[in-house]
Amino acid sequence: MLIHPNGVTKFIAPNGLAGRVQFIGNPSENLGSIRITAVRLLDEGTFTCIFSVFPSGAYTTEIPLTVLVPPVVNVTVDIPPVIGENEVVFATCVAAGAKPQAEVTWKTGAFGSLLRIVTNSTQHANGTTTVLSHLLGVPTKAANQQQVQCVVNQSALVTEKTYNYSINIHYPPQSLNVTLSETSKTTVLLCVADGNPQANYTWSRLVQPWPGSSVRAEGDKLHLLSLNSELNGLYVCEASNPYGRATGSLYVHISSETSAACWVLLVILCLIVSAALVWYWWKYRQFPWSSIVAKAPEQTISISSKTRRHDKVEEGEDDPLAATVQTRKEPEEEEEVS
Repeated sequence: MLIHPNGVTKFIAPNGLAGRVQFIGNPSENLGSIRITAVRLLDEGTFTCIFSVFPSGAYTTEIPLTVLVPPVVNVTVDIPPVIGENEVVFATCVAAGAKPQAEVTWKTGAFGSLLRIVTNSTQHANGTTTVLSHLLGVPTKAANQQQVQCVVNQSALVTEKTYNYSINIHYPPQSLNVTLSETSKTTVLLCVADGNPQANYTWSRLVQPWPGSSVRAEGDKLHLLSLNSELNGLYVCEASNPYGRATGSLYVHISSETSAACWVLLVILCLIVSAALVWYWWKYRQFPWSSIVAKAPEQTISISSKTRRHDKVEEGEDDPLAATVQTRKEPEEEEEVS
């Protein structure tokens, strides 16, 4: 790159810098500064500045250019750890393509005593380095969702970078429980299972299928749309994921409202009849059916229809208008009823 006293520049050997180099100096003040934009790794090297002064000659100085490349960082795991007894990789923190090499550490808190860290690096042909730091441990249910942090330091970074990560342990459904939902306004059976990844749910009823119009299965919920005795039975929930399955059950018994009302009316009727019998006995000192066993003789009164005579009735004669009282006995009822 040639810079004339009037500030005009001319590229003699661009070397890939054409269009990215700008002269920002001042020849009259003997300042020959340049600015390089969109810096690349290939730009690294030694730049030579030559001042040609007539008639005294040329003055030369060399300026080294070092290119720093910040790392590209991510925290991941190749194979999700599954609950077991052998040590596996929980997470890997990758600081890729950095120049110079990045420093990678972990913050694990109280959980760190159960973990082990293994770090290695790879040098690339372009001068950059990739660092992989592995977090290892025995996968247990207690390790699931533990919070850790990958911390990266490097000279191209203004401050250290911290990356949060939640350990993800896979395990089959466990502790399955079928309950009646207390938060729903309708009757809903809720199937609760602890598994990772989230389980798929299948509902069924033993002995016979449920009426299609009265029940709706919706994931971990079973909606009982109409309450009647047809829904009685043992309902089974099965939770499954790629690592296993678990089942739970709940027996549902629904009493018919009509049947319950009939029983209530029957009890009330019995109480009324009992009260009436007690009152009748208290007043008459006998029960209504006592007259069937012993009935009193009937008496009838008859009056003659003859014309009354005006003459004196002689003593000893019968008065034709005299009332006669006749007693008529009913045939005696048998004392014993066969």
